[in-house]
Amino acid sequence: MTAERIAHTVGVQLNAPILMEDTADPELDGNVALHAVDILGASLNGLTRTREAVYRDAALSFTHALRTGIFSNGQAATLDSLQREVFSDWIDLLYWALPPTWILHTLINDIRNNIDSVMFSEENLLFMVEKHHDVVNGANMRWSEQCSKSDDRAGYSCGFWSLLHIISIGVIERHRAVLGAQDHVPTKFVAQTIRNYIEYFFDCDQCQDYFVEMFDSCGFNHCRRFKQPEKLPPEESWGELALWLWEVHNDVNVKLVEAELQRGRSTSKHKLYLAAWPPAAECSTCRDADGKWNKDAILSHLKKEYWPAGVQNFRFVVLRRKENVKDESPGILSSLLENFFFIASSATIVMWCTKKQYVSLTGRHKKRDHEHYV
Repeated sequence: MTAERIAHTVGVQLNAPILMEDTADPELDGNVALHAVDILGASLNGLTRTREAVYRDAALSFTHALRTGIFSNGQAATLDSLQREVFSDWIDLLYWALPPTWILHTLINDIRNNIDSVMFSEENLLFMVEKHHDVVNGANMRWSEQCSKSDDRAGYSCGFWSLLHIISIGVIERHRAVLGAQDHVPTKFVAQTIRNYIEYFFDCDQCQDYFVEMFDSCGFNHCRRFKQPEKLPPEESWGELALWLWEVHNDVNVKLVEAELQRGRSTSKHKLYLAAWPPAAECSTCRDADGKWNKDAILSHLKKEYWPAGVQNFRFVVLRRKENVKDESPGILSSLLENFFFIASSATIVMWCTKKQYVSLTGRHKKRDHEHYV
């Protein structure tokens, strides 16, 4: 992956090379260079946004994707069965993982409750988006300046990354609050859902190629990191998705700064140090004296930046099961038989207890004993 391709992927233009006769000190222009590439919200000033702005940017990218990426990204007039499954899983994931107090749920819930109609045509989907526009986005039709740097393509990528980070923290916070499809909860399934959505619906061909290639080659060792036992996964395993996304995000930013340094004939390691988020000014405990990342501190900082403060009113949600996975859900006949035997057993126990109580109260057992001995 070349620097030019990465820059194209995230929607920025690399600065022109500094000529030899240019007397400008590249060290003095360090902030300018960082601003030019800081479009993912993960370097020096990327998260000076308030949490409210982070959520507005994420919501705007979500609704923008619904308008431009589901049917308009080279898709047919209708979605095929695989596309329908990918989109449905994506909506399920958002429904489960996003903070329950986020107003974006009004749109997500409506899509989920009318999923077949929404996936039937672009007209139906756009109607749903417009129906909730005033509530979800209001007058906010532009990404924050910190996110977009006056470039809507960069704002879309930045807001989408914010949405992914919010999801990743939601996986940590919400993994107990789910009923039904337990196979839809593990970090491996969540990561696969994100990967599939990007492949089929993210409105950027270069971005799709980069992310899918990285994911399918077990980028950043996720094939091992996302393995969880089916029963009682270790508590720390739920944080692996958030850490993995953070690493992928930082890697892109660092590569962009490296390209800027090469073009500017500068060798400042300090710029590379600042390119990776969070800087020491934002999180003094996230790196030790040797520059090594403290993952516990990183997770705490990610939660601080991407998850609402205060107690969340968690609700248990029911996720659907995949109909084509026969070994993961009992058949209808099997379920009926199980219910029948359970009801029959319960009725037998209740009748026996009632009879015992009746006999005890009426004394009929004493009368029978007396008749036996007379």
